[in-house]
Amino acid sequence: MITLPAPPAAPAARDGSHVYVPLASESLVALDWASGDMIWSTNLKATSAPVTANGVVYIGAGTSILALDAASGDTRWTANTDATQLLCLAGTRLIAVSSSTLRAFDAASGMAQWTQHLDDAGAPVGAQASGDALVVSFAKGAVRRLSLDDGHVIWTRSVEPRPGPPLVARNTAYVGSADNRFYALAIKDGKVRWTWRTGGAVTGAAADAKSVYYTGLDAVVRAVNPGNGNQKWKHDIGTRAVAPPVALDGSVLIAGLTPLLSGFAPLTGQPQGTFDLPGDVHGVPLVSDTLVPRTVSVAVVLKDGRAYGLRSLPLMFNEGPPQLLLALPGKLLTRERPPAR
Repeated sequence: MITLPAPPAAPAARDGSHVYVPLASESLVALDWASGDMIWSTNLKATSAPVTANGVVYIGAGTSILALDAASGDTRWTANTDATQLLCLAGTRLIAVSSSTLRAFDAASGMAQWTQHLDDAGAPVGAQASGDALVVSFAKGAVRRLSLDDGHVIWTRSVEPRPGPPLVARNTAYVGSADNRFYALAIKDGKVRWTWRTGGAVTGAAADAKSVYYTGLDAVVRAVNPGNGNQKWKHDIGTRAVAPPVALDGSVLIAGLTPLLSGFAPLTGQPQGTFDLPGDVHGVPLVSDTLVPRTVSVAVVLKDGRAYGLRSLPLMFNEGPPQLLLALPGKLLTRERPPAR
């Protein structure tokens, strides 16, 4: 555990070796994933959460976008734009989203590729690119698919009063709303494929090869069939989820209030364990791509400025160490003979 110089100003991000945290003191710090040691710090006033790819950290800072070297924090390029509220990587493009403007830059050089002005639908809540689809949700109740070629709007679906961040998977955009509903929208035309009503506003969704998982303020996590929405299981998580779930290989991780972290089996919904910390989590927990015993698997940044690196203890010594057999197990069986004729 370490205490950061200031509370976080935006959600943190990670790559294979570092955690990047924008701070309220108008700086961005890089922490070592394994130890929490500070690797570098640079002065900037973050207006978006960072995103990482190919050894680069991209972040919005007022009317600029910065591309920083992940190892040193040195600036690779800077691009001018309006106030960026959200960044999204789409292949070789970096997409900057504000309430009324969409801009695309070459991720390697920062060269501007196109600009698209949008009707003001409020602040962007979340965005995800998959293939040639870019789906963005906005605070005033709009979910839009936009072209990656030039940014024009392909379709708009009203999801009022306020949609959550979208999840794009299997030619479908999944998005929850403050109207206590979870929607599956066809990527092609935005039509509602199916919807579920819940007991509270939906906070987000995650998916693996077999299921879509979503959480809400009703303190329940649900697993549904991606194609038709049929519910596979649901389970009380004992707390309000404060961020979208994280689908891992063999677990669904939920960030809540108390307990802070909960794990559930993806096939059955059975609880796998909980972990509590003295504070509220800021953003989605950061999880290693590969869970290796005795190493940091999850990093969590709290709203008060403390950061924790956690090991996955159930991966360690699930069985006792092998013991020397002093006697063969089982019982002696006599040889069977066929009956005499």
